Amino acid sequence: MRWRMIFTDSESLTGVAPVCDDPTGLHLVADFNAEDVNGVYDCCPHPHIECWTERAATDIAQRLNEAEAGMAGA
Repeated sequence: MRWRMIFTDSESLTGVAPVCDDPTGLHLVADFNAEDVNGVYDCCPHPHIECWTERAATDIAQRLNEAEAGMAGA
């Protein structure tokens, strides 16, 4: 499982969540014709973790990726 930084209700990249692998293209931002890689949608797996600062979110996402962390029991 890969992890990424996400936008939370604080409107900045202060959260961490697993990378969404939904192939339906629901993350497309039509106004910009681009994929939204930092948003969270109904298809995105949990957990969505609020880290409160971009620095903490960057560090946590990096550490989870380095550890190849995944969901327990999955």
